[in-house]
Amino acid sequence: MFARAHYGIQFLALCQFLLMTTVHALALPSKRVSIITGANGYLGREIVHALRKSSESEEHTSSQHLILCLVRSGRVEEEETYWKKESMNENCTIRVFPYDMIDGGTTLHAALEHAKESDGSTCIYHVASVFSFTEDHEKMAHDNVKGAEDLMKTVSAVFSKSALNGSNSQNVKVVMTSSMAAVRGSGQTPLNGQYYTHEDWNTLSKLGVNWGNSYQWSKAESEKISWRFAKKHNIPFVSICPSFIFGPPSRESRSKSFSISFVGSWIRGESPVQSRLCVDVRDVAEAHVRAGIMDAATGERIIVSREARIPSLQIGDELKRIAQEKGLETGKIDCDTDFDGGAIKIGDKEVHCEQRMKDLLNGLECRPVTETMSDMAQMLLEQGII
Repeated sequence: MFARAHYGIQFLALCQFLLMTTVHALALPSKRVSIITGANGYLGREIVHALRKSSESEEHTSSQHLILCLVRSGRVEEEETYWKKESMNENCTIRVFPYDMIDGGTTLHAALEHAKESDGSTCIYHVASVFSFTEDHEKMAHDNVKGAEDLMKTVSAVFSKSALNGSNSQNVKVVMTSSMAAVRGSGQTPLNGQYYTHEDWNTLSKLGVNWGNSYQWSKAESEKISWRFAKKHNIPFVSICPSFIFGPPSRESRSKSFSISFVGSWIRGESPVQSRLCVDVRDVAEAHVRAGIMDAATGERIIVSREARIPSLQIGDELKRIAQEKGLETGKIDCDTDFDGGAIKIGDKEVHCEQRMKDLLNGLECRPVTETMSDMAQMLLEQGII
């Protein structure tokens, strides 16, 4: 009788201990680290804003979010100043680190070690790449491929070492910004003969032919190498393939994005408005954030885009409306009506991706192109960028 009572007391004490341990564990703040390469670019800056917004939605939880912005060494002070002006909630901290995409992983290694110290889940968003006209386009292409390869090698090295020390080697994910340029080359016929899907790969673009070919080759090659490395080393990986990105840039943006140059030249009448398969920068940023969080996205290649082009006249009408509201001359805005879309005609389904985005990215839908162009033109005019 005494023995049974003794063991009963021991059992109750054990239950109480386990309960207190569980409550204590639940009370500890969960930690989340996001690392963004190319964080001060057109898309990179928008991803940081979207990540910060996701932290605000967790305001009433104990989740702690550390965001590491990786930028070129000459831009660190400027980026720190930018984020000091932005209001932060107590759950979110933003820090800026220098980054060189082709230094063999040295600067990335420093950021990863800092992230590892937090002992939380880490997601690396690899956005950085060279996208500017240059005569030495072969070097540009090789730099892009090297940057992607070095990133995967560095992630593997840092987190494999963590695993040897008893940490969870799978507590990391890489989300890579690829492109529709990796899906298809100019004039390439889709595998199914109708429209492009995530199963299509660019087989036409060749390194060294010209700038466009070299850039498109680099996006396809960078993504292929990253996928091979991720599978070989068991690194959770997602690739996001956006079409041409438009949309309003973030406040005080110094981005020299082609998107901004294009829309500026259209409004000024320096070149005709073009019909392009495109997507809003805000939707692409949100796709990255959800890909980093959602388990369903892991191991997937996801195209983020509207499924068809709209006529240049429709885009032109929206730009004219905004210009007129701002008191600007609209007669110079002209449209290219000769281009019919190429392999897939304007208005026809060019890419199949909407349902896949919804399924893998928690219901994500891309906003209409007219809304994107309207918001972008208005922002550029208000900020005096054009």
